[in-house]
Amino acid sequence: MKNEGKIKNYLSASFGWNVEIESFDTHKGKLPYALLSTAEYTVVRYKDFECVGIEPRQGYDFRMIRNLVGTVERKTGMTSILILENMDSYQRRILIDSRINFIVPDKQIYLPSLGILLNERGLGVRQPESEKLSAVAVAVVILQLSKRSLQGKSVSQVAEIMGYSVKTLSLAVNELEQNGFVSFRQYGRKKLLDFNLSPKEMWDKMYDMSDSPVEKRMYTVNDEITKEIGVKSSDSALSDMSMLAPPQYPVYAVYARNPRLKELALNPSDGTSIIEVWKTDPKLTAINEGLDIFSLALSYKDDDDPRVKKEIDKILTEKL
Repeated sequence: MKNEGKIKNYLSASFGWNVEIESFDTHKGKLPYALLSTAEYTVVRYKDFECVGIEPRQGYDFRMIRNLVGTVERKTGMTSILILENMDSYQRRILIDSRINFIVPDKQIYLPSLGILLNERGLGVRQPESEKLSAVAVAVVILQLSKRSLQGKSVSQVAEIMGYSVKTLSLAVNELEQNGFVSFRQYGRKKLLDFNLSPKEMWDKMYDMSDSPVEKRMYTVNDEITKEIGVKSSDSALSDMSMLAPPQYPVYAVYARNPRLKELALNPSDGTSIIEVWKTDPKLTAINEGLDIFSLALSYKDDDDPRVKKEIDKILTEKL
């Protein structure tokens, strides 16, 4: 595509999008031959989002543009962007009235459908650093800190490991990229995660930007089910890691979306075990039957007991 460089520069200058222009060859078989001869096609990719760039050849009948765009989107299943070197006011009105995405490099840009899609995926205009990370973004960092298992993985691989949708993970990773935790490197058609900070830098920054993962504390008398679906947390987990005595009632962390949580018949004041209901799955980074130290430290974020802080800091120092 002859305007490739102009498109990349224009989108970067306008929105901060570092797009990539890739070959359309793997999709050619989806289009009728007549369409292949009327335009040049390319794949325009930004992070995990891709669309079809359509650059009509000279002499193409512009009155057929809606049919061209509609057929390409229907056959490929991808959003399209019309790429033009110039246009007159009549052509511009046709495109805007039809809500067809178009770019005239260095002159005009109209992306109504992409704006909606990119906002949904958190891939829109450059965002400033946020004050707080989402629970899923925090869980990504903790998994990397505790198991060092996400370096070099793609977003879809991390989504599979953690049990989230690709869309949810894309939003979380976008947060981490905006805040300097991660960057991407290209490997073939895939974008792989690179964690940019040292473990200590990552922990310190994440801790400052995080809330406790605990939604609420309740009681249960169903101890057997608790042990099956939960992991030791709070003072129960800390007592296994330190010289502190275990609590009167064992404490377990259970994921709020665990379908068996309702079997515990939780109540606010009476039981033989304490249940911490967590925003993310504590089992993802659990070690043996208890929380990892990073999840545990976050769960104590609102606790000002100096004995707890001393033990937590000592263990963190050893791990980092």
